[in-house]
Amino acid sequence: MIDFVASGRVFDLVIAILVLEGIALFALSRLPRARARLLPEGRGLGFRDLAGFVAAGLGLSIAARAAIHGQSWTIVAAGLTIAFVAHVYDLYRRWRTAR
Repeated sequence: MIDFVASGRVFDLVIAILVLEGIALFALSRLPRARARLLPEGRGLGFRDLAGFVAAGLGLSIAARAAIHGQSWTIVAAGLTIAFVAHVYDLYRRWRTAR
C-alpha cells in the first residue's frame, strides 16, 4: 500500500475517479426521471457548476502527483494555480446563485 501511494499511482486513480464522477453527475442531471426522484428541486448541477469543483480537485491531484514524482516545480505550480482559479470560480458561482 505504501508503494501504491509513494509511486503516485494513487493520484492516477483519484484523477480517474474525479473525471468519472463529473461525467456521472452531469449525465444524471440530464435524465428527467432521475432528477425527479433524486433531486428535490427537480434540477441537477449544470456543466459550469460541475466544472468548478472537478477542476479544483484535478488541479490539486496533478500538483500532488507531480510533487511525488519529483517533476519540475512549474508543473506543481501550474496544478496549484488551476486548482486556485477553479476554486475561486466555484465560489463566485455559488455566491452569485445564493444572492
